[in-house]
Amino acid sequence: MPRNLKIEHLLTFKTYSRDIEINFSYSNMEFLLAEDELPFQRESIKLNAFPGDALVGSRHLLETLSRKAMVPQENIFLSLGTSMANFIIWSALLRRGDEVLIEFPAYEPMFKVPAYLGARIRFFKRDPLDFSLTVAAIAASVSEKTKMIILTDSHNPSGNQISGEVLQYLKTLNQERNITIFIDEVYGKFYRDKSLFVEYPEFIVTASLSKFYGLGSMRIGWAFAPANIIEKARNFSDYLTPEIPFTPLYLAHILLEHPLLAELEQRVRQRIKTNRELISAYLDRTDFLSCYIPRNGLLFFPEVKSVVDIKKFYALLYKKYHMVVTEGRYFQMPRHFRISAVGDPETVTKGLQRLEEALKDARV
Repeated sequence: MPRNLKIEHLLTFKTYSRDIEINFSYSNMEFLLAEDELPFQRESIKLNAFPGDALVGSRHLLETLSRKAMVPQENIFLSLGTSMANFIIWSALLRRGDEVLIEFPAYEPMFKVPAYLGARIRFFKRDPLDFSLTVAAIAASVSEKTKMIILTDSHNPSGNQISGEVLQYLKTLNQERNITIFIDEVYGKFYRDKSLFVEYPEFIVTASLSKFYGLGSMRIGWAFAPANIIEKARNFSDYLTPEIPFTPLYLAHILLEHPLLAELEQRVRQRIKTNRELISAYLDRTDFLSCYIPRNGLLFFPEVKSVVDIKKFYALLYKKYHMVVTEGRYFQMPRHFRISAVGDPETVTKGLQRLEEALKDARV
């Protein structure tokens, strides 16, 4: 089993210089409620929880999330963010030597963590033009040894969404060949209201409050899965942490329960709509990039054309223009980069201008 599998993107992200002014790499939505709009007062937040309080907080959030998501409580596992939910589910289900199929391109942790756990990783390619996922691509890669298929929806990094045809095929693989279907839908809320689990309760689906709601600092995530898998996840989680802190559990419950949530969702969708228009218009007119424009969501994964020196571009963007994007090498596609549309429109506009200038400066 490999023991030195660094998540290079996260290591880089944590060490960006303090003088970075525009961050197109960050993909958590800004929290779009002002402090005086919050449905609680700062001084009312209890930080010194007593034994058993976390259990109460879990119960409140489970009830609220179950009602909001239309998923039974027995099918919900709460965790410290989506990444922790993913890790716990994989740890509880995968054994050394299990064959796991993973989409390509893929977000680093989606294949490095299962590999660390001893799984044998095989990739199947999404379409190179629009990063769509096809039944044929999956069917050509599935073998008698396949135990799990791992996907993201919306696709990280391209923003493409899994079609109904592919979802039905995945359901068939699960039912007829007992292959576990695992989908990280942390970006799914940007284009649909219901979790995939509502229509596909055979799948394992993970998400959180981080990306859409802008509550990454609360570290509240979850997995929706069949009840027997939820039980395994809860048992395994005791090896890592006996409980999630009470405060984020209870605050998440209050926010999800409050009528103000609808206003927050409306603001987020308007922000994404505005920023998508800005980014799409830029990608249509620039001479230096080619890019599939996803139908919805906040992610874009343009390819840098050959007229640009890619290493020089990244260096200039960082050092001269004080800006960062997520480099494509973290997705095994070094001439691409990922940008997200979470900033305020004024910052996005400035960022696109700097992006264009850096590309011009890096021409071969």
